[in-house]
Amino acid sequence: MPQVCVGPEFTVDPNGRLRLDLCGGPAEQAWPYACPTSSNPLRIDPNCGLWVPPYAKAGRASASGTSGGALVTVPAGFTEVAQAEIEVKNPSDCYTAIVVQWIQVDVDFYLPPGTDSRAGFRINGNSMMALENSSPAGGTQETGVHWDMHQTLVSGTIPAGGSNTFTSPIDVGSGQGGAQYGEIRWQMRVLALAGL
Repeated sequence: MPQVCVGPEFTVDPNGRLRLDLCGGPAEQAWPYACPTSSNPLRIDPNCGLWVPPYAKAGRASASGTSGGALVTVPAGFTEVAQAEIEVKNPSDCYTAIVVQWIQVDVDFYLPPGTDSRAGFRINGNSMMALENSSPAGGTQETGVHWDMHQTLVSGTIPAGGSNTFTSPIDVGSGQGGAQYGEIRWQMRVLALAGL
């Protein structure tokens, strides 16, 4: 077997394989970066090998649902009438995941004429839209009017290896003039980012 000359940072095992030892000589050098040493994910194991951090992962999930159908008078004050809900699993067993949601809501409204009838809805307490029928008495009613709105949320975290359920209340309100609402349709899409 040929002889190989190595420095103190290498050893040759009994089978002739060259191994890099990360501890021992030469002495460790000062951290050359402005960020703290805790930003370095590489660590030396007890046998002078190298721990490599687990790689980042991303996961996605989606859910949808409907509620209502029969026409109900829109209340003056905003009132929760449905709830979008999704369970999301962290794709990583090592890192906490950050969750980003995209929520889509579509509500049917009926707005009679002659009364400046009005209705609105919101997602997660955020006013999204308002509809109004300003036609005079004897004018045209607005039936089957629906409005589709989206909201993007950074909605929290999931512990490593865990899962969480995320909910978003759907409210209708700002009603006047006999306005009514019917079916509510929602869809949620979620991206879970771990280790990024």
